[in-house]
Amino acid sequence: MPPRAQQAVLAAGGSRLEAGNTLAALLAPVEACSQVAEGAGLSDTLHRAAYTLGGLIAAGRLPEEAEQVLKDTAAAARPGQEQRIQQIIRSGLAAGMQRPLHASGRCL
Repeated sequence: MPPRAQQAVLAAGGSRLEAGNTLAALLAPVEACSQVAEGAGLSDTLHRAAYTLGGLIAAGRLPEEAEQVLKDTAAAARPGQEQRIQQIIRSGLAAGMQRPLHASGRCL
């Protein structure tokens, strides 16, 4: 499991993840990008969040509806870039779903 993904899982409570805490931990860096007009690294930040989200969804640790929350958060951070945001999230989710993130810290 990549270190950032492992940190997100552990920060959210390890084996007893609470969906709200997990999602908040994933959204915080994306939300922080809204504080900077440009150069905040939104693409990389968003891709990491989508990858982790995909892994957590694939492991059954978050509902699929969390994808929409990520889209809404990113769109609020960068209004007018919805198409770009869609592409980044789609790519990250697809990659993350190939590597479910289980509480044991192992990708199966």
